[in-house]
Amino acid sequence: MRVKVTPSHVHGQVSIPCSKSMAHRAIICASLSKGKSVVSNISYSKDIEATINCMESLRAKITKQEDSCIIYGTDLSIHEDLTLNCNESGSTLRFFIPLASLIDGNITFIGQGRLLSRPMEVYENIFNEQNCTYKQADTIQIKGPLKPGHYKIRGDISSQFISGLFFCLPLLSQDSIVEIIPKYESKSYVELTISMLKKFNIEIIQLDELHYKIPGNQQYKPCDIVVEGDYSQMAFFAALDKLNGPIECLNMDETSLQGDKAIIDILKQYNGNDVVIDLSNCPDLGPILCTFASFQPVQTKIINAQRLRMKESDRIEAMEQELKKWGVDMESTYDTITINGKPEYKKDKIVELLGHNDHRIVMALTVFGLCAKSESIIEDAQAISKSYPHFFEDIQKINGKCEIL
Repeated sequence: MRVKVTPSHVHGQVSIPCSKSMAHRAIICASLSKGKSVVSNISYSKDIEATINCMESLRAKITKQEDSCIIYGTDLSIHEDLTLNCNESGSTLRFFIPLASLIDGNITFIGQGRLLSRPMEVYENIFNEQNCTYKQADTIQIKGPLKPGHYKIRGDISSQFISGLFFCLPLLSQDSIVEIIPKYESKSYVELTISMLKKFNIEIIQLDELHYKIPGNQQYKPCDIVVEGDYSQMAFFAALDKLNGPIECLNMDETSLQGDKAIIDILKQYNGNDVVIDLSNCPDLGPILCTFASFQPVQTKIINAQRLRMKESDRIEAMEQELKKWGVDMESTYDTITINGKPEYKKDKIVELLGHNDHRIVMALTVFGLCAKSESIIEDAQAISKSYPHFFEDIQKINGKCEIL
């Protein structure tokens, strides 16, 4: 899909879709509960569909309604080989590998795009240490079960490995310990998992900054959940509000634990001075912050950004490649981004951009195009379906000119 973006003065209200992070967690917890749960305020992006489909493969019964799911849970007492399709959802893959190990059968995970090339050594090491099967090539094949014990997890790769264990370990027969090896990044996502598990009667005990105790023999209990709005999606409109607004974002919880809520305080840092932004706890904000920083007449240095290289695209390389087409003064190392911004960007012809099959790159480039002084065309714009299928419709609702070609 190609989208033409025309500079526009935007204004109005936008209802932010549900938190993808919280929706994944709510659907998984409800699907492990014995009985009926209702998960409301759901947006059916490709990633959420992947989690629903995988849980249905594990025998949860899920009825999708317009913006909610009615879920009857599974006890995972399955005695057969299964194939789980995670599409391009890293959350789905990493959340499900420990759970699927509890199935009495050989489990094969398949996916699309860069999914199966993303770092998975944490689970590979755990499975090998426990003499379980783990094979990764074009697919990931596992056979468990994982056992209770002391798990050591690097904290600088992805919090999704920690969350994946937290879904699984409470169902084991004995207690377990999860120890985080510093540097502990994206802790806020682990806190989201713990808060959701608590709603479904699962206890995770934090012993200290780096150690968690997970009691065994726990049972998930049904719970009705309304999923809060997504700060990682709101970030695009928050930046647009500051650059181009005014925009009012609806459906947001001001008490949210989402790490990407940091966007509010980050944008406030720009007051005429150079800015340093630490992405270690909010990596998904990287692309839109590159866009925002480009329009600030100061130097922005983004640090601890290496995890951007392990997403749907290498987001550092992708944003640098595309923003330089606009003339942005931007350079990077493996884990830093430096941008010397200016208030205005104008070209003599339409700027041809590539979305790199990455939803956040497409949305960040759209915001840039709305705030620039020249038209642009974005290839691969269909990537938004991964997390925010109605993004362009919402942009149009606030007077943004986006034409699907």
